[in-house]
Amino acid sequence: MTCHEVQEQIIDYFEGNLDETSKKRIEHHLHECVGCQAEMKELQQVIASLESVGERIQVPDDFMRNVRNKVAKSQGSRQKSYKQRVMIGLAATLFLTVFVGTAVATNSFASVIDWWKDLSNKQDEQMQGYVQQGLGEKLNLAAESNGVKVTITSVVSDDIQTLIYYEIDDRNKKNKYMINYTDGLKIANQDQDWNFDDDLSHSPVTNHLSLYSEKDHVFKGRIGVAPMSADKGTIRLELSKLEKVINTPGDSDTSQNVSGGKKEFLKGDWHFDIPVKKHPSIVHNIHVESEIDGNPIIFEKLTIAPTITVLSYRYHNENPNRRMGQVKISSLESKGKYVYDQLGLGGYVGTEGYESGWNSAEATFESLYFEKPTDVKIHIGSAAFSVIKQAKFAIDSSKSLPQSFEYLGNQITIKQMEVGNPTKIVMTEELDPKRAYEMLDYRFYDKDGYGSSGANVDGYYIDKKGDKYKLNETFYRLNELDHPRFFSTEHHIELSRENKQEQYVPVGIEIEGYTVTSFYDKVVKISLE
Repeated sequence: MTCHEVQEQIIDYFEGNLDETSKKRIEHHLHECVGCQAEMKELQQVIASLESVGERIQVPDDFMRNVRNKVAKSQGSRQKSYKQRVMIGLAATLFLTVFVGTAVATNSFASVIDWWKDLSNKQDEQMQGYVQQGLGEKLNLAAESNGVKVTITSVVSDDIQTLIYYEIDDRNKKNKYMINYTDGLKIANQDQDWNFDDDLSHSPVTNHLSLYSEKDHVFKGRIGVAPMSADKGTIRLELSKLEKVINTPGDSDTSQNVSGGKKEFLKGDWHFDIPVKKHPSIVHNIHVESEIDGNPIIFEKLTIAPTITVLSYRYHNENPNRRMGQVKISSLESKGKYVYDQLGLGGYVGTEGYESGWNSAEATFESLYFEKPTDVKIHIGSAAFSVIKQAKFAIDSSKSLPQSFEYLGNQITIKQMEVGNPTKIVMTEELDPKRAYEMLDYRFYDKDGYGSSGANVDGYYIDKKGDKYKLNETFYRLNELDHPRFFSTEHHIELSRENKQEQYVPVGIEIEGYTVTSFYDKVVKISLE
């Protein structure tokens, strides 16, 4: 099974909708592919972050299906030119659509609103910089239908992506509406001005970012679009309906959130011809070699676009029992200025692949376009490793719970188990910042060997000082923490047989190994002249 095939089925895998053969194929691939394994674990963390605030956020019933559609569109817009990092893209979609777009006015979310305001202000400042430098256009294109005015405020485009900023104003001052970019949005000229070969079903629109608005009846947002084929042209954007933003119970006047629960739409007719001029990136082919814990890493290309900076690199694993994946480039430094990982907020999320024993990846950062650097320092922050350390433990469903066992000196407990179809299990782990592992690589199995490792995982980030941070309150500001490591503490697992009439009865858990993060203070200097 290829990375692409795994990425296409990953949502069904999480939802337990695959047959046993497909699940086994995916799990075999995840065992062999460090890149997909690392992305799977990051995705589990994001999902856990959202689920942990589920009581305060009304998530639509069809949310995961809509996310699947969004990721498919994002992937499709680029699939002819590279392998999309779909799982990281999915994490970013979850994060941008719900976590950023929903700031619930509770004590635990007070800092989210401040962070969101700061993010939105920076977006405004960035766009003003584009306009002043002649790289972006201030447009003020407006269309009104059914009492709602939609304005395309500005646009900036390069050969990585096009970013379109918009505002939606309910003239009756009653509601707030947003663009649902998988429902009611169409790029009328996509088959003429985007290269999708024979497949015209994909939309060039790849992502959406909700921005903070002070006014109750005004929504602000940013749409990301794949670059057009030509250097200059027009995006013919058509909106046939807008999604109503619904406040959750208990929201204060200052809270902002995307729609939850059952979706409501306002039909209308809003058409825009958006002029676009692509500005070329500055591309440096560098080929600089280094190493991380004995694993060679080659930095191959630095692409500095107006909207984002992309560092392309590849690495090779030398130790099969301790495989490196998900290398974290903490920052790039140029002329004393540091730019940081975008965490998906920059729109473009990068690519990832595997060929001839080498893992390839891209890291994305704030743009260095205006700095025009002559040299760059790459600060390598960390790398996640998958360590092989096998163990098996029996589970007896006829005996009372909890049932506990010890792995690497840490107690793991089957706390709850409800045998059925599916069988639901809650597994917990002791949390000790000094424990040998961060997350387990495991699978449950029954008497016939059928099993799965899919789970929703919750836990804590622990920094260098040993301070703990809840997952749902930390994901959006990881760059602020000193050496954060994610420790899983609770797993919610659902297991089922291919034959839906049979109950799944687990007889054991097989641990293949675990992940652990190593941190570095390593700097690689690259000349761009």
